[in-house]
Amino acid sequence: MGSGGTVSPSPSARSVAFTEVAATSQTGDDSGPDLIVGTTDASRAKITQRVPGATSSAGRVLVGAFQGQQNTGGYSVQITAIERSGDQLIVRATFGVPGPGAMVTQVLTSPAHVVSIAAVDAAGAREAVLFDQTGAEVARTKTT
Repeated sequence: MGSGGTVSPSPSARSVAFTEVAATSQTGDDSGPDLIVGTTDASRAKITQRVPGATSSAGRVLVGAFQGQQNTGGYSVQITAIERSGDQLIVRATFGVPGPGAMVTQVLTSPAHVVSIAAVDAAGAREAVLFDQTGAEVARTKTT
């Protein structure tokens, strides 16, 4: 997990509309939780390499939330909200975990969810922060 900090929406935060692009349980990534905002060719390529079916279109920026490697099936990540506050993008997601005693596949998984936002909503953002459903910080990244 990130620094464990929490952020409440500030009065100046505004909601950012997003469009579903792709989701997968298999990114092939064995690292921990991550957030990637596709503002550059390199960051867009990182998202599209990790998530089959994730493509970007003109005037749109991809935003990918990655849960990290898990030891079984039953895990998921779903972006639920994006806000713009000053030079930050605040990305909120629900991280699903299998319930106690749940029947799950015995295979390594690495869930991800990718959405797109209008390029104008990402313009000038210097940082993006990913929070889970409890408000805990999961990942933080530079967007420039």
